[in-house]
This record gives sequence, C-alpha cells and structure tokens, in this order.
Amino acid sequence: MNNLFELSDLSLTQFATSFAQGAVWLGEGMENQIATFDLVVREMSDKRNYLVYCGLEELVNYIQNLKYSKKQIELLLNGKIITKKFAKYLENFRFSGDIYAMPEGTIFFPGEPIVRVTAPLIEASLIEIALFNITVSNVLFLSKAARIRSVSQGKGIILGMQRGHSFESGMKGLRSGYICGLLTTGWPNFIQKYNLPQKREYLINGQHFFIKSFQNEIEAFRKLAEYFPNNAGFMIDTYDIDQGLSNTIVIANELKRKGNGLRLVTIDSGDLAALSKKVRSKLDENNLKEVKILAATNMNENKIKKLFDDGAPIDFFILATEYVTVSDAPSLEVVYKISELRDGRAIHYTAKLSEGKTSCPGRKQVFREFKNGLMLRDVVGLVNESYETPLLKKIISKGFLTQKLPNLDSIHKFFDKQFESLPKKLLDIENKQKYPVIISKKIKDLFAKIKKEH
Repeated sequence: MNNLFELSDLSLTQFATSFAQGAVWLGEGMENQIATFDLVVREMSDKRNYLVYCGLEELVNYIQNLKYSKKQIELLLNGKIITKKFAKYLENFRFSGDIYAMPEGTIFFPGEPIVRVTAPLIEASLIEIALFNITVSNVLFLSKAARIRSVSQGKGIILGMQRGHSFESGMKGLRSGYICGLLTTGWPNFIQKYNLPQKREYLINGQHFFIKSFQNEIEAFRKLAEYFPNNAGFMIDTYDIDQGLSNTIVIANELKRKGNGLRLVTIDSGDLAALSKKVRSKLDENNLKEVKILAATNMNENKIKKLFDDGAPIDFFILATEYVTVSDAPSLEVVYKISELRDGRAIHYTAKLSEGKTSCPGRKQVFREFKNGLMLRDVVGLVNESYETPLLKKIISKGFLTQKLPNLDSIHKFFDKQFESLPKKLLDIENKQKYPVIISKKIKDLFAKIKKEH
C-alpha cells in the first residue's frame, strides 16, 4: 500500500448515497435485517478463458479494521450525508457478519459468486465499494499472471513493477506473479513486505544508462563484472549488438579464467528470434554455454508464444508494462447483488430481473465436478444442495476470522493444483474457449417464482 491512503481512510471508500441509505434503514428500524449479497463477475474479456480469484487477504484486512473516527463521522454529518442517529451508530461500528469466499488461487468463471456476504443490511452495504476495488485489481493481475505462465514452458518469467499505474498496483502485480510461480523476488521491497526467504543472490543486469555512463561499452562491462563477478548480466544492444556480443565474450572469458562466471546477456530490441539464435551460437562457440539469454522489449504472453514457435533459444523473459497494466484486458465487470433478506423468521428472496443483468436469488454455493482429475463443469446451486466439490469456504464468522490465512507459498501450492486441473483447451491464449457453468434447477425454480410475483 502506498502513502496516498492510510488504512483508516479507507473507511470512507463508499458513495455518499451508501451512507444515506444506511441512515434511512436505521431510521426505519431495518438495521437488524440480515442480508445476503453475492460478489460476481458478470462477464469477462474475450481474451480470457478463465479467471483466478485473488485479493482475499486484502479484503479480510480491510473488513477486520473497518471503523469510523470522530473526524470522519463529523465530515459525514457536516455534508448532510447521514443523520445524527446514524452518526451514533457509526461510533461503535464493527463488521459482525459472515463471509464465504473462494480461496485465493481458485479458478472461476462469470456468473459464479466468488464472495458471499451475510450480515446486517447496513454492514453488508458499507463494504460494497471496497469489495469492488480490492477484487478487480487482484483478479486482473492473477488472471493475467496465470495466462503468462501457461505459455512459459518452464522458462524464467521475470516480472517488473515499473510503468505500473501506482506503487500499490505494482506490488499487487508482484504478489500475483509469485502465486503463479513467476520470478518476482528481484525486488527487495517485495521480499521485505511478505517476509520471503532470499533463496539466491540477486541478478545484476547492467542497464543501458549504466553502460552509457562510461566512456565505452567494454569498460562498463568490465567494471560491473569486477564488482559482481558471479551475478552480473549485460544488455548487449546499447550501441551495436555484434560489438556488444564481442565485448561480452571478452569479459565472460576473463571472469571464467578467475573461476567466476557471467550470468546472462539481455536483448532489448530488434528481431528477438533471429538475434537470440545468433547470440546463442556465438556464446556456444566460445565455450559459454552456461551464459543465459534474457529477452525484454515490451514482452507479453503472445510474443513469448511466438518466440517459442519460432524456436528462439531464450531462457528468461522480462515482463513489465504489458503485465503491470494488464493492457490486453484492463477492466472487469464485478457486481454485488442482494439475493436474500431475512427479518426474524421471514425470508424475502430477491433477484434482479433486468434483461442482460439478471441475478439469482437465495444463499448460493459454487460446486465443481471433475473427470479424470480435470475440471468438467461448475454448478451454481443453493447452499443446501449437494454436488461434488463446494468452492466457497467460510472465512469470517460473526466478524471474526475462522482460520489463519495461508501465506504466499501455500497459496502458490494451491494455485498449482488448480492450474493442473484446467482442461487443456482453456490454456489456449489465442482462441475463445467455453467452460460449462450450470444454474441448478432449484435456483431456476426460485427465480421463476420471484419473476411471477413481480
């Protein structure tokens, strides 16, 4: 999180209308009515065959720290957004409801509840906008990272946070990349934030401006190798790639004679397939087979796939701009729809009937069925229905966390199992593929009943 907002400031992450509605409900004695809301992605980009749920840790942190200060309440009162009675209500606010959610790293599809909130009506309403923002950013990143992994062929994918929309979004992008098994631990701040073990020394990649700060290229290479004799890499196309490659071979052999070794060379422009083949050939001819090749130049998953199709001998790829801005599919249509309202023993089922924007009634669960270890279909049913594997798990009960949240390594292992269960056709990054999501008969019958009543 950057310094633009403190966690306490996020209490006001809500439309003025949302606070006003709460004041009305409180004034009308509706504050004890228990509402159930579903957080659902209504539709996804044509460039995605599946989505991956992410952001639960951030969501839990937000909800468990949600409260209102005297200064915040005065701001709402002075703006005529709330009543004095609602101001008293906010003084002692604490979320007291239940939350069910898919574990982070779960594959999901449009129309499926990924978070289900059951809480007093006012409480459920006051977390709406935060739910949107937390979910959209994190799901976009993890879904993009999974797509990149699907074409990586086990090669090293290094993620950058430069050119992100903010420092916060960059850190979220690194977190999602880590969950997918991509390389993100070259960033010391990321390692510190998540208390990750530093498993190997950092790669030092001499950048263009570093090389241009010296009188000539070979001097820059030699100085970097002198200070970092076993973890240095060179960008070899600052001036002329042939000359850069020749200089690299000289320095790499100097290192080798001293018992050290150059880690890699980076190609940042031009025809990467042709150039990587030429570079690999030259390195091998000079007994430098251990030196790896890294490709940059605004990479994305489509470019990586094409390079592999062209037989490019590239070992590592850097992805920054295209990844950290999710440039191919930067939006996500998330909705938060009330599905049930309970007042004592009375239950009122609700659904939106608007054409193209319908929502389903009742407390729901998402069930997944498998065949030979692969995902076969999902069923959205009522909580009391019985299908193969329920995906929504209870995370918060009466406002309190039901279990310790998993660390990043545990989420990564969970995602690996999810990824292995994906049908091969869904890994296609070039063509739209469909996965069956079925609405149960009980929900359809309940929906038909509500539609008839209205």
